[in-house]
Amino acid sequence: MTRLIWAEITRLLSRRLTGIAMILILLGVAGYQLVINDALSPPSGEERAAAERSYQQAHEDWAAGREQFEKECRDSGSLQDDCVIPEPTLVEFTGDPTPFKEAASTALKLSTLLVALVTFTIAASFIGAEYSSGSIINWLTFVPRRSHVFWSKLLAVVGFAALLGTLAATLVLSASLILARLHDSPVEAVPELAGLGVRGVLPVVVLAVLGFCVGLLTRHTAGAIGILLAVLVVCFIRIGALSSQSWAQRITPWTPDGNIAALIDRGYTYAVPVEKVTREGVAVELVESAVSLTHGLVYWSIILALVIMGSLLIFRHRDVI
Repeated sequence: MTRLIWAEITRLLSRRLTGIAMILILLGVAGYQLVINDALSPPSGEERAAAERSYQQAHEDWAAGREQFEKECRDSGSLQDDCVIPEPTLVEFTGDPTPFKEAASTALKLSTLLVALVTFTIAASFIGAEYSSGSIINWLTFVPRRSHVFWSKLLAVVGFAALLGTLAATLVLSASLILARLHDSPVEAVPELAGLGVRGVLPVVVLAVLGFCVGLLTRHTAGAIGILLAVLVVCFIRIGALSSQSWAQRITPWTPDGNIAALIDRGYTYAVPVEKVTREGVAVELVESAVSLTHGLVYWSIILALVIMGSLLIFRHRDVI
């Protein structure tokens, strides 16, 4: 079985799509570091001078029109506190560089999403291409025990996904640390960010397993990608167009996106709009709920167990031609 796994790993790494996908991941991660560099960079001399000019103009306007505005506001019947215009400050115009924790956290989450989607495609193509080309028939002739073939392929995909997710998280965090040092940005919460990177490997493995199983069931890479896109569209509609519908938000604990977010963020908080009748009429109040990390782990453990067992049963009994 060990030799069979190594053979599958060799075949996976030797595929052209795998090499292209890894290059795309590297380019995507490197490209986003330019965004991190801009976020951590302090304002340049020209930007600071322009901000100071804007501040001076705003302060002059505030000093010239403050008393008249406040008088007109009080005369209109508004409260004293509502009529006070705060004095502009220079910080409002110059701004501060993005904190290291915020910039690195965003980079890690985006890299997790990118790597997860790419590994789904790689895993789906790994088995889907064998069905399309017919090479799966030759492989089963060489190794007739289908369960061994299935587990060797799946374990090769899982190992590849875990390694790729770990390398991407390490690269992103290391690059963020280097950029922070270059710009003298205070470095904080490194253990917390490292934990975020470790948890980010879980969604990568989940998407890889799902990609492999869906590719096996559909027998084609395009079919698996089509199903993934359909799920993503449904998730975006639920989060976007249906964000004001309480029923669409109450099902968050049972949705893939909610539980993926719980794995990455160590828990996911969402808001459910609830209508309440008041004396002024019907008011909408947002009630916060949460999906815990434990819930996400149990959810995906059950989903993956069902998908893997179902795929194995079909692979063992379905004709490969």
